[in-house]
Amino acid sequence: MAGKCCADIVFCIDASGSMEPCLRGVCENVGRLLEGLRSGQQGQSYWDVRFDFLTFQDSSEGVSRYHTTGIPGSVGVIRGLYTEPTPSDFFTRDLEQFRQSLASVSPNGEECHLMALDIALDFPWRPSEECHRVVILLSDEPVETGVLVDMQLPVIPKLIEKIMKKKVTLFIAAPESAAFYELAAVDRCVYKDLESVGDGLEKLDFSDILESIGKSVSVSQFYGGGAEGVLPLFGQSEWVPTQRNDLGSDK
Repeated sequence: MAGKCCADIVFCIDASGSMEPCLRGVCENVGRLLEGLRSGQQGQSYWDVRFDFLTFQDSSEGVSRYHTTGIPGSVGVIRGLYTEPTPSDFFTRDLEQFRQSLASVSPNGEECHLMALDIALDFPWRPSEECHRVVILLSDEPVETGVLVDMQLPVIPKLIEKIMKKKVTLFIAAPESAAFYELAAVDRCVYKDLESVGDGLEKLDFSDILESIGKSVSVSQFYGGGAEGVLPLFGQSEWVPTQRNDLGSDK
């Protein structure tokens, strides 16, 4: 008997200066991901899909800025995930809201990939035994050319462990990076190694990659129960949000 199949999907997107083509490409083609889910699973009457994005941009001074579909600033993102009793304003089923919010992000600054990935893993997912959990990481730079590299690289083993405990399927589209190759060792991780660096992903066919992700998720099996309450790896729960829409990532 046909029934419901669930997926929670987070686009973790580098929003540094050269990434405007990527943001535009995701806005234009995210609907293909949903179509890929629907067409890739036979016998299902419908898919209950929630989605969100986390854009990230950093400066050399250690100031991190984040933005999601429902929260246009770092203070709200960090409070919503780590200091509010019940996370709210994360995930949507409204495709147009997603597109409009992502289109409002202004690319600027540098990259701090792994810290952002850790935050994306802490989104309020539905139970993994009932719902596919997916993070799609997009960047036009390797981890090693971003900021706070010495802080991030030693955390990779714990990040891998967290991905596995959270039962998240990770897709990466980014240039060649030793750090991304290490993450690609995670079960069911897919890493698309881009040929060029720093071109804003202009040559990436977002319609094809999002459609293929949708089909891959739709034919895969659910994980068993994922561990909840896994601690943030960069001390996010102890960051002290100010009234500004930015945070010192070295706090």
